[in-house]
Amino acid sequence: MANAETPIMQDILIAVSALPGALFWRQQAGVFQTLNRREVVRVGIPGMADLGGMWRGRSVQIEVKTEAGRLSKDQRRWQAAVERAGGIFLCARSPTDALSLLAARLDATSVELPTQPNKQPTGEKPDGNGEALS
Repeated sequence: MANAETPIMQDILIAVSALPGALFWRQQAGVFQTLNRREVVRVGIPGMADLGGMWRGRSVQIEVKTEAGRLSKDQRRWQAAVERAGGIFLCARSPTDALSLLAARLDATSVELPTQPNKQPTGEKPDGNGEALS
């Protein structure tokens, strides 16, 4: 069964990734079993936000919640750690919410949802071949 936050998170990731100069990614945290169910793998840091990234030279962490969702104790600890280190932590419930909160934190005059997020202009090819640049 899918998590109720997953579609919201995907929409927020698309919206913030479409901002000029932005770099955002999905972060995983938790405990998982290997496919053979013989080992347990721990990833991330307890309470780590769902999305991480950079925008306008600042580290940004976005925790995605449904309308009724609330931050856990570990998530509040992560928020405090991020903010102590000079980063931005947002708890967002929609793409509009994420963009508005981000704009407010950066004192931007406007941050709007892109009309066609991540759409490649017709006839143009992306730079590179998908490999990391050195």
